[in-house]
Amino acid sequence: MSAWGRPLHDGASLRETDRRAIEERGVPGHVLMEAAGAAATRVLRSRHPSARAVLCACGGGNNGGDGLVVARRLRALGIAARCVLVAERPLGGDAAWAEAQARAAGVPIGGAAELAGELARAD
Repeated sequence: MSAWGRPLHDGASLRETDRRAIEERGVPGHVLMEAAGAAATRVLRSRHPSARAVLCACGGGNNGGDGLVVARRLRALGIAARCVLVAERPLGGDAAWAEAQARAAGVPIGGAAELAGELARAD
């Protein structure tokens, strides 16, 4: 249950929602990822308006891709956002697209071995 007394969606129901948007409605996966990253960026900025150094720890799935979108958007706002990929495999699909976009925007992206040091530098 959420704090609002309503159940939260589990991973399976969220994957099904994404699948339906992509397959039945024709929404490209990277468009969904961009929207999720934009929403997460807004929430982060509203809850932590003074943050100047942000670290996004990104796994290998689409949530990791969302984190890469967040970092790219934060850098566009002048915030020192970095990413650490903690995935055990190369990113694929829409997450790989998000990684390419983040790298092209100048987001520093490190590996899992850098996580502790990067966390120490983040707000």
